[in-house]
Amino acid sequence: MKRKQLQILISALILGQLFLTGCSAFVPVGSETIEPTFTNSIPTSSPTPEPEEIILPTATPTVPKIEITDKLLKGLSITVRHPFFDSSEQFNQMIRDFNLDNLWGIHVVGVPSGGTVGLADDLNDGLVDDDLVIGMGTDLLAAYPDTQFLALDNYARDEKFGVTGYFETNSPFSGFTPQFGESVHYTIPIAYNAGILLYNQTWAEDLGYSGTTANRESILTLAQAAMDANNVDANYYNNGTGGVWLSQSPLAAQSWYSSYGGDFQTQGDYFVPQPEPLMASFYFLKSGFVENQLWIGVEPTSYRYFSDRYAVITEGALSDLSYQAAYQESGNFQDAWTTLSYPGLNGDSYLVLEPLSFAIQRSDPDSELAAWIFASWLMEPAQQARLAEIHNLWPAIGDPTQIAPDYASEHPYWTAALESDPIITVVPQTSDWAQVRLVFQDAYQRIFNLDEEYFLNILDVFEQTTQINQEQRP
Repeated sequence: MKRKQLQILISALILGQLFLTGCSAFVPVGSETIEPTFTNSIPTSSPTPEPEEIILPTATPTVPKIEITDKLLKGLSITVRHPFFDSSEQFNQMIRDFNLDNLWGIHVVGVPSGGTVGLADDLNDGLVDDDLVIGMGTDLLAAYPDTQFLALDNYARDEKFGVTGYFETNSPFSGFTPQFGESVHYTIPIAYNAGILLYNQTWAEDLGYSGTTANRESILTLAQAAMDANNVDANYYNNGTGGVWLSQSPLAAQSWYSSYGGDFQTQGDYFVPQPEPLMASFYFLKSGFVENQLWIGVEPTSYRYFSDRYAVITEGALSDLSYQAAYQESGNFQDAWTTLSYPGLNGDSYLVLEPLSFAIQRSDPDSELAAWIFASWLMEPAQQARLAEIHNLWPAIGDPTQIAPDYASEHPYWTAALESDPIITVVPQTSDWAQVRLVFQDAYQRIFNLDEEYFLNILDVFEQTTQINQEQRP
């Protein structure tokens, strides 16, 4: 058994026993979490140091120029591991275009994994030895030390081949633009996935509602109306449905916590959620669930539930939108629909983002440089627009409606959740967050089977889980 798998099992057993002493079983997800330590130097002709020689610099070095000549890279072949298995042909076309047009003669080969989850599994299993890797930022960082990535700050700030100029200064995401040189960056965001709510406009109007829901109370009122309608129609199988379908995903869990004002700042050595917003979100979800206004389905996805009017609102993510659109076009109702951010207090709304990022594996200087050239090409606005059609996420460099105007116009629901000027949070880009997000998910799954008097036990176990994971770091 691998060391990581063994420590995950130990955490689960210990914490499961701890929680059993307070209430019904609660087994949070625990895992080894490791902070990466790499160099932050531009590639030269010197050999790549062995892992034990890698140290984190205490000061930002000067930025040397990147020297590129035909002799240096001509004919060099590199591989890029990516999660776009269901859009491989589109991404391969982008690769072919780069291979034909790049002036250095670099040849790129794409290697797909089974989505972002499949790529994370491949990283954890030590199966990724590609020069460039595209995956969720926290999954990339969590792969250390089995997978070692380069520090990218010097590349990013290079006058000719850098990427700092691609990030817009007035976009919804400008507050999260990487500050290269202020801290060491081993990953760079290429796009953002967001937790969103899908809203059936046509059915809501049929129920007497116009516009969109502005707060939690109006969501519950609409959910009740939809449930009442399904209980009295001729379809016996939809009784008890109609309200808000809960995905119970990590992104949804983080979104509910954030919508009550919770932040993701680490206090001390490990992350512990703030009690007030966590408990408040628990009580809201539990009360709505008891009233059948919020419900959990048997099917793992909501696409059919939403298109067949089993749910007037469903939880989802940007990565789900293309699948939902296909269901809407082929369903019986073909209702008009849009997306919403998560409702907060006093008309505020919230979005939690998880970055899709790239990282470059340590190898030889020429391959590292070639990987950077391809990665920086993907950051160009024209390529960001093409990528949006592949992954359905928001381009990291700027306003989606400006970067990909044609796609935004053809799919108005894609950017609708940004129209409420939401308060946006990006999850921490740390190696431990790949596991913390799963502890969030587990916590929010447990509340529906617990009495409210035991909710504080969830907070206790959350803290113990993250503490044990921290102590397991080598």
